[in-house]
Amino acid sequence: MNMRWLALGLVLLVGCNGDSPADSGTPAPEVELPPAESTEVTTKVMDYAGIQMLIESYRGKVVVVDIWSTQCPPCIKELPGLVALDKSYSDSDVKCITVSLDYGGVTGETPEGYQAPDGDLMKILTGIGVTCDNIIAADDSETILKKLQLGAPPAVYVYGRDGKLAKRFDNEGEGVTEATAFTYEDIKPLVAELVQEKP
Repeated sequence: MNMRWLALGLVLLVGCNGDSPADSGTPAPEVELPPAESTEVTTKVMDYAGIQMLIESYRGKVVVVDIWSTQCPPCIKELPGLVALDKSYSDSDVKCITVSLDYGGVTGETPEGYQAPDGDLMKILTGIGVTCDNIIAADDSETILKKLQLGAPPAVYVYGRDGKLAKRFDNEGEGVTEATAFTYEDIKPLVAELVQEKP
């Protein structure tokens, strides 16, 4: 037997101070386990093709993609709805992705201390607790909006388990006001319906 494993076994059996917990008269300290879900907020830079590949990699799950920008107050207002949706499903059923349009077309890794114009992207994500896949678009916003066939954020794309786009939620069109703009209350029923479908 490896001597390292034998020594570890003796430490676990006897305890760090040489007494077994049963002999010491004091209860063994409880071991604090890490939380089951990640609480770390991270970002990755991807171009449009990379974002599409990420969505495709989750085929078999319902995928919710939130397009947002730090310069878009309605986007930031709706992000907590995405977090609540993400927490209400297991990773085996639903994957949530945010795509920020704040990178300005610079490719490569996120620079140290990168801050989005008119606001700190990481401060927003961390403050809201967005722990899903957070993508910063490597394409400039005009290019990626054109590829998405979208005028402006916010928008949410919901994909079924089959990998096909089920519906796009946006605030485009005539007569859309703050009162009639979409919210995650509009999105949740569709996600629940798609979760029940088999791939």
